[in-house]
Amino acid sequence: MDTHKYVKAGEIFVKHHKFGAEKIRLIYILDGMLYWTKPDDLSKLKPKGKINLEDILQIENGLKKAKKLKDFDRSINCFSIITKERTLELEASNIQIKNLWTNIINNILKKQQTPQQ
Repeated sequence: MDTHKYVKAGEIFVKHHKFGAEKIRLIYILDGMLYWTKPDDLSKLKPKGKINLEDILQIENGLKKAKKLKDFDRSINCFSIITKERTLELEASNIQIKNLWTNIINNILKKQQTPQQ
């Protein structure tokens, strides 16, 4: 799988909010930024938000600030992207997509931390 093309095309996630609101969002990575937009914005011209990948401190399993899900089958698909400024909390459609995205983002973070020679 070409992960670069995959993350550029994006994946649909449920974005959780600390007050319990859930929104369906297309998450994609482009030019060192992680973006989210409405799924019908296929042109990706109007992102709803973004995080610079260099600002990510860590990725954790589960929801950190949002209202916890009581449905275990859904909660195992959740992860949180933590920066100093915010926490982006996402729910993948299944555990494989969650693991794929957390691995891809963690690999990007490792590359950023490794000094270039």
